[in-house]
Amino acid sequence: MVRYSKCGLPAMTVEIKGLGVKCSECGEEEAVVELRYARKKLCRRCFTDFFVRRVKRTVERYRMFGPDDRVAVALSGGKDSVALLDALKRAFPEQDIVAFYIDLGIHHYSEHLREKVEALTDRLKVPLHIYDLKEREGYVIDDFLTTKFRSKMCSVCGIVKRAVFTQMAKEVGATVMATGHNLDDTVGTMLSAFFAGDFESIARLKPVLKPLLPGQPKKIKPLFNTPEIEDLYYVVLNDLPVQECSCPHSFGASVSRYKRMLDEMERDNPNVKFQLLSVFIKRLVPMYERVKALEGEEEAAVEVRPCKVCGLPTSSPDGICSRCRRVAMLKERGGQRLEVSPREVKAMMDEGRRVVLIDVRPESAYEKERIPGSINIPIAEFESRQRKIVRKLRRKYGRGTIFVAYCYAGRESYPVAVAMRRWGLRAYSLEGGIAAWKEAGYSLEESSEAT
Repeated sequence: MVRYSKCGLPAMTVEIKGLGVKCSECGEEEAVVELRYARKKLCRRCFTDFFVRRVKRTVERYRMFGPDDRVAVALSGGKDSVALLDALKRAFPEQDIVAFYIDLGIHHYSEHLREKVEALTDRLKVPLHIYDLKEREGYVIDDFLTTKFRSKMCSVCGIVKRAVFTQMAKEVGATVMATGHNLDDTVGTMLSAFFAGDFESIARLKPVLKPLLPGQPKKIKPLFNTPEIEDLYYVVLNDLPVQECSCPHSFGASVSRYKRMLDEMERDNPNVKFQLLSVFIKRLVPMYERVKALEGEEEAAVEVRPCKVCGLPTSSPDGICSRCRRVAMLKERGGQRLEVSPREVKAMMDEGRRVVLIDVRPESAYEKERIPGSINIPIAEFESRQRKIVRKLRRKYGRGTIFVAYCYAGRESYPVAVAMRRWGLRAYSLEGGIAAWKEAGYSLEESSEAT
């Protein structure tokens, strides 16, 4: 049984076990994966071959790169980019491939991903280039929680990563940049853009995007026709190092209604995602581009120029890209810590400031011992009832209250503090958790009843 968490989406649970029948391909090994849309039940080896062949066909069909290209794979440590890098190395063993990773400085998360990425690239013998955001630019993603973008952290993160990956590709002379966008990502975004009437965004979801400016890399999506769940199958069956915890900024996020709708439709029609992709790529996008050409609004007419600050492509009227505008705003505001030490908490309490300690451990742990005066909101409860709990806390304790979440050692309380900050509360995580509280010499008390 494997439980995988992806930014912004509920956890995916997958159980890899024998299906009790022989593999549809080799007829020898027991099948472990069923592909309903292809009417196949495959063993581990045949599924891996099936996955790699599809990636190879996709690259060749859309002429994504040639033998003389240097291909940069944007690694996040998640299942999609991990599966992509491994499959590309198997499909094109002689290709010049490098990997990029951005250390975003997300506490209790980025360091974990960095370890996984380093283990993967070492195993595959792929050169790895790491961009440490704090070292190179002086800020981390967590700092944006102090700005008006605190409720749109995933959007900010995406803008920063896209810009940095393009910058890194240029630095190492990569002519092609590959990302791990899968079938579910592509069709879900296409549906969202379609209902919003944003056909320009749909056109940008093509599997190959030409450079906007000379010297920039071509962008490709070799997994755009691969179902998301199959990336996870591939990673698990091939025992690849992959992300094992979720990003604090995606804590409690709900799945897109379009992805929910697609999953429901897929239960009755296993081919629905492929059918929609075909309609978008083969019908809607070409039709939209023909209309643009007739109206004299071809892509060449769109003014794209180098950003005045970083030099990367932008169509912004003021000549400053989205990343640089957000970073400038952040630097004006200044960063702020999201963790406080036990001594800082005790000092605030001694000063008479209104501090509410929230124990996010299970109720059984809270009943055994707790920090005096704390209340118990288990992390699972907070995740499922965020909005109601935040409203109750705000109504009960009022403005000016400082909320400090804690757990055993700080890892679980951090995403709770991040989520509370997104909702506008002044929240922190207790650095080191209850263990650090005890080490600092502060007392604990037992409780027979949770608040």
